[in-house]
Amino acid sequence: MRKIMPMLFAVTVALSCSGPGLSVEDRAKLDPMLQELVSGQTVSEQRYDVTVRPDGTKEFGVIVRTDAPDDVRALGVAVGSVFGDVVTVRVTPDELKRIAALKTVKSVQNSGKNVPH
Repeated sequence: MRKIMPMLFAVTVALSCSGPGLSVEDRAKLDPMLQELVSGQTVSEQRYDVTVRPDGTKEFGVIVRTDAPDDVRALGVAVGSVFGDVVTVRVTPDELKRIAALKTVKSVQNSGKNVPH
């Protein structure tokens, strides 16, 4: 019994780290800051490029690496710009999960916040 409990705990932690709705492979496509965001943790918004949609929903600027920007558009996500395999979008955490799950997406990173120096 003493050996089973730590093993169960380790399995539970490993499963919860993948985040709801994301496989381990899909989660690996996200940079560490975006992994925090989709996990539901409280995050410091100062580390993100955050805006608010007219309906009050917060959206985050991200850079998606994909050769198929139309796959991102097919999810109902507005694409900002496309340059080669670099696609800029503004997404909610749920939209981010759906983008990461696309087979054509290679990686997703936080766009960061632009501030004057």
